[in-house]
Amino acid sequence: MPTDKLEIKLTFVDEEYVDLNNMSVKALESFLSVTNSLKNISESVSTDITFTIKNGSAYACTNASKDIIGNIYSKIDEAIKGESIDETVTLNLRNIQKEIQNTVFKYQFFYGNEILDTRIRTAKKIAKKRTKQLFENKLDIISGYFNQIGGNDPNYHFDYGNGHRLTIDCTINETEELKEYLYKTISSLVVKKTFEDEQTKAVFEHKSIIEDEFVYPFKEFLRIYNSINDLVERLEIIYDFIDNSDKKEKYIELLLKAFKSPVFDISEIKTILVISKSFQEKNDNIRKNRAELLKVYNGLLKQLG
Repeated sequence: MPTDKLEIKLTFVDEEYVDLNNMSVKALESFLSVTNSLKNISESVSTDITFTIKNGSAYACTNASKDIIGNIYSKIDEAIKGESIDETVTLNLRNIQKEIQNTVFKYQFFYGNEILDTRIRTAKKIAKKRTKQLFENKLDIISGYFNQIGGNDPNYHFDYGNGHRLTIDCTINETEELKEYLYKTISSLVVKKTFEDEQTKAVFEHKSIIEDEFVYPFKEFLRIYNSINDLVERLEIIYDFIDNSDKKEKYIELLLKAFKSPVFDISEIKTILVISKSFQEKNDNIRKNRAELLKVYNGLLKQLG
């Protein structure tokens, strides 16, 4: 049934009735989080909206024409079904879902006569739907016998015998750094670009040589990181990896090199910059690589306008 409102009510916290005029810290924080998320979702559809907050428990609603409210509802409905590619909607609705699923809180969420809180509570974790791409970039570690470097386009080769070789693209400056590893078995941190067309070979872009003692821990990090589609979870995995690492500076240096590419999400790059900031004064390698990554970040910011 079309309506000109989307309504949310927080009625109980810890089984105690919520009064807008006398809210606990816990109730206020949750209610503000939910109403701010509702605002973000609504605003992503139209700015021709207003909001109401009133007593009678803690009540908030988005007000607009029936067409606009219908469009906002459609966005929410799409995200609940797991079909949304709108990150603003999925990110904020997931935040609402987290509060609704918390048994401490009793929320009601209505679109006319339709009860949305039940659907949100029982839905799978709300996340942006992956769109089909012609190619995919991901970080990887590959090992091999390094026996050739150079070519018209800078690259180097791993030789696996019987004519099987793997080519890894690099820069002219990197060829100079790589020469000391010639004729050795090494491991390389790369960006691997794979294509939907299985007839097209994967392309590898060099990021760093990775020493043997760091290969397994970093591979484990990448195994988890590459398995997650949700951006917020990926950022949490990066933070957790560094927090739990004994050799933080070495792994930060690897992350700075790894993410120095515009193929990564700007939020991922920003996260690496934030993590590395406090280490740059005492570590020259981190300072140098952080400055390079900052150039990539600023370039992406300009593209985003």
